[in-house]
Amino acid sequence: MQIKSVEALEGANVYSSKPVIRVFLRLGTWTGVYTNEIQGFVDNLLGLIPTLNEHFCSRGKPGGFVERMREGTLLGHVVEHVALELMSLAGHDVIYGKTLGTDEPDLYEIVMQYECREGAIQAANSSVKIVNSILQGQKVLIESELAEIQRVTALAELGPSTKAIVEECERREIPVMRLGSNSLLQLGYGKNQKRVAATITAETGCIGVDIAGNKTLTKQLLTETGIPVPIGQVAKTEEEALAFAQKLGSPVAVKPYNGNQGKGVALNLTGEAEIRAAFNIASQYSSEVIIEKYISGKHYRLTVVGNRLVAAAERISACVTGDGTRNIRELIEQVNSDPQRGEEHELPLTKIRIDQPVILTLARQGYSLETVPAEGETVYLRDNANLSTGGYAVDVTDQVHQTQAEIALRAAKIVGLDVAGIDLVTDDISCPFEPETSAIIEVNAAPGIRMHLYPAQGKPRNVAKAIVDHLFPTGLPSRIPIISVTGTNGKTTTTRMIAHVLRQRGLKVGMTNSDGVWIGEKQIVAGDTTGPNSARLILRDPEVDVAVLETARGGILRAGLGYDFADIAVITNISEDHFGQYGIESLADLAHVKSVVAEAVGRHSCVVLNADDPYVNKMATHTKGKVIFFSAIPENPLVKQYLGTGGTAVFIKRGRIIIAVGNQVFRVGNVKGFPATLDGRAAHNVQNLLAAVAASWALGFSSEDISKYLSDFSCSLLDNPGRLNLFEVNGFKVMIDYGHNAAGIMETVAAAKKLNPKRLVGVITVPGDRPVESIERVGKLAGKGFDYLFIKEDQDLRGRQVGEIAAVIRQGAIQAGLPTQKIKTILPEVEAFGTALEFARPGDLVVIFYEKLAPILKRLNAYLEEHPGKMGETKTLDKVVL
Repeated sequence: MQIKSVEALEGANVYSSKPVIRVFLRLGTWTGVYTNEIQGFVDNLLGLIPTLNEHFCSRGKPGGFVERMREGTLLGHVVEHVALELMSLAGHDVIYGKTLGTDEPDLYEIVMQYECREGAIQAANSSVKIVNSILQGQKVLIESELAEIQRVTALAELGPSTKAIVEECERREIPVMRLGSNSLLQLGYGKNQKRVAATITAETGCIGVDIAGNKTLTKQLLTETGIPVPIGQVAKTEEEALAFAQKLGSPVAVKPYNGNQGKGVALNLTGEAEIRAAFNIASQYSSEVIIEKYISGKHYRLTVVGNRLVAAAERISACVTGDGTRNIRELIEQVNSDPQRGEEHELPLTKIRIDQPVILTLARQGYSLETVPAEGETVYLRDNANLSTGGYAVDVTDQVHQTQAEIALRAAKIVGLDVAGIDLVTDDISCPFEPETSAIIEVNAAPGIRMHLYPAQGKPRNVAKAIVDHLFPTGLPSRIPIISVTGTNGKTTTTRMIAHVLRQRGLKVGMTNSDGVWIGEKQIVAGDTTGPNSARLILRDPEVDVAVLETARGGILRAGLGYDFADIAVITNISEDHFGQYGIESLADLAHVKSVVAEAVGRHSCVVLNADDPYVNKMATHTKGKVIFFSAIPENPLVKQYLGTGGTAVFIKRGRIIIAVGNQVFRVGNVKGFPATLDGRAAHNVQNLLAAVAASWALGFSSEDISKYLSDFSCSLLDNPGRLNLFEVNGFKVMIDYGHNAAGIMETVAAAKKLNPKRLVGVITVPGDRPVESIERVGKLAGKGFDYLFIKEDQDLRGRQVGEIAAVIRQGAIQAGLPTQKIKTILPEVEAFGTALEFARPGDLVVIFYEKLAPILKRLNAYLEEHPGKMGETKTLDKVVL
């Protein structure tokens, strides 16, 4: 039994509104074997992971999964539950899982919710390892597997400070996108985004960060403005350090010039040997070492956010308390066993490391690691009180005297930080600041906030909320409108229509569709860009005012949605396409996938649904958005009923497009007045137009503006390239379209026939990943619809043999009654199109369903150049461009 592949679906998906991983597991020799047929398996598994007894499974009660195993279940199901339990034991908050069969008898699909993708993948690997070991009678150490999951999670997961900011954003419905694998986050979308890296924000100046990283310059600036700091100098050698220490007078502090998190810091040093040892430790972190006067008193961290003191904590150095029995090394081990302590910053506290600073600190007290402290005796292990070196914090926010807060705020301003951690030494934070006995010893950019989130004593302080409020004060938006368009056919045209309306209003639109990605009027990526990565590209662009996203089935199935929720969702229709892929076998399956778009909407959103499509209009019961129906069928009963309840719908009445809200009526215009409908002949573009009208109304446009803006949208290469583009060439017409399934081709043929050509000539194929039945159905439609047929094939055959698709289409056309002498197979697309152009006669209409648009336009231009004598006799409906 082994894992074939693992995929992560980061956004809302067909399984869950939460991120999931999808594991494809091959059972191998264990295919078809049930757990009750494997002697001792269930008991051995429960002996290793007894908490599996708590799993409900489908029984809805604790112990339900164990019942399933004892009755007999397949091992893919067991791997799912073991992986979920391993994640839970490792500290992940996950419950959802599902195991599905596939077309291959030994291959199972396991879907599991995750918090940390890398940790979930490791849990899946560990689960397979554990189940395999039990099956093979081998010993497995559950503790080591859990430790590995925790290790992988810690490396990949955000730290406590950054995670707290993410959680605060989630509470406020501010979208969060992780940029890279570290702590850089984008909060918000498009033009309203802000970035944070840990607690460095978009408002933090680079110069301020540089100043804070230069301890000498920081002290100089603070001193010049009257803020007391420890007197000190920079040493490059031990001898310089000793000379400076003698000049300053003991005690002194030694710290790296550009260190952080208390690493290499030694305090309260008096003797030469101590200073030499401390210098050597500090020089491991920096080539230059600061020697400064030691200030006695309590150590406090005051955290400033946006000109406001938001939290304060007294920091206590790492220490142990004696019990009269164990030595210091053993006491450290006991402290480190606290589940709240992690290796780095992943938990509220950090484990105490035994290193040279610890040994030096103990030696100054006359102790070693083998010393057994008396019962109740506190032994401090370090001079500095950083959490990253094992210290802990006590909240004192409510005790801070106003003058202490004022000095911290001044220090942050002078250095130039909007978020700062001010390290201050004073006898008592509740008393007025006294320059003679107090000093600011450090100003920190990117201060950690876990000491405030998880103090060992006192009240937790939500510094993350203060940071988010600082970036997004009341009234400042974090989002941009997102319009997501899906369906089987018409997605691209509807997307372009909506984007066109928004551009006319002067907005910078980010648009994805099956031809590329656009920012404003500029195409920045070419190709089919209807998946989540393209959506995220739009949402990351800081210039975008609004996003209009074509959202295709494939992207949803492979990786989920690229956004958290949309403001407007549009579902155009559901018809046969892509059957046999990713488990899609029926229209109901396809509707289930598309419905994810209708479900992933905000509380105040609108969902535009095709009332004429039974699979689409049923989605009205599965969305929390306000539904707007559109219909091209006169007197659609669903629309009439919905309007009777006060609902909103867009429909056609006596040839006019109407928007109705209950009994209020708003006229948009005559269907024939919109160029995209080809004078009302293109029924499918009429439906696309109605969907775009509904979406525009949901966006707040008036009926007058909708009419004005969509009246400028045509079937031209400029507005809608590759979709129902019509040219009149030397007495005959050419129509270029992207129809690639039965419904799309049928609609285009119907529109073409309404143009009353003498002969209708088709140049046609379908993608090779369709079932044979679907390909044959297209052939039959073509045989009925066209007078002459040129059959081609795509360059990408998607697993088919050369000529295989064309043969099936030809067979379907013949079955439909088209004579063989009217069918010609020319596999290369451009050659087939060129032959059809030469074949055409005045009054004909040549319709080509292309794979790649540019070569077709190039061949059409070449034809015009080859027949210059006839150019003057024709009226060009659209300029042919490359």
